[in-house]
Amino acid sequence: MSPAYEPSDEPDWLVANRLAWDDLARLHASTDLYDLPGVVAGTTGPGNDLRPWEDDELGPVDGLDVLHLQCHIGTDTVALARRGARTVGLDFSADALAVAHRLAEDCGLADRMEWVQADVYQADHVLEGRAFDVVYTGNGSLGWLPDLEPWAEIVHELLKPGGVLY
Repeated sequence: MSPAYEPSDEPDWLVANRLAWDDLARLHASTDLYDLPGVVAGTTGPGNDLRPWEDDELGPVDGLDVLHLQCHIGTDTVALARRGARTVGLDFSADALAVAHRLAEDCGLADRMEWVQADVYQADHVLEGRAFDVVYTGNGSLGWLPDLEPWAEIVHELLKPGGVLY
């Protein structure tokens, strides 16, 4: 995890939100909704793959650098890595990232994946000038953000010229 991120600097509302997501990460790791054994086995279904339309909309990601913001327990990040992307999953929940890291190892993809703990609003700072071909955010992620304007500015900073936000 990146040493530049200090959860102790978080406002109280963000600490409460992160703690709730820590609890959800532990719960989600054991639910059929995320079906982590199915993800490891490479089966399709809820939590095991991208949504059916995303491959068409994203196009090939083989060989691309992809940043997955708010990656939670990493199922979509794994799906992108399985398509040949070099992936970075970023989330503010250490518990979610622990599940994601274990999932990547179980899938044999740990060498193609990196996990970074940070609040999404600090992503450009903790990733220290890195740029990505694709910045991906999963279904339902934006609704948790209190302000989209600074988020969009950060995404812009993280994209390579000609890069894509999905």
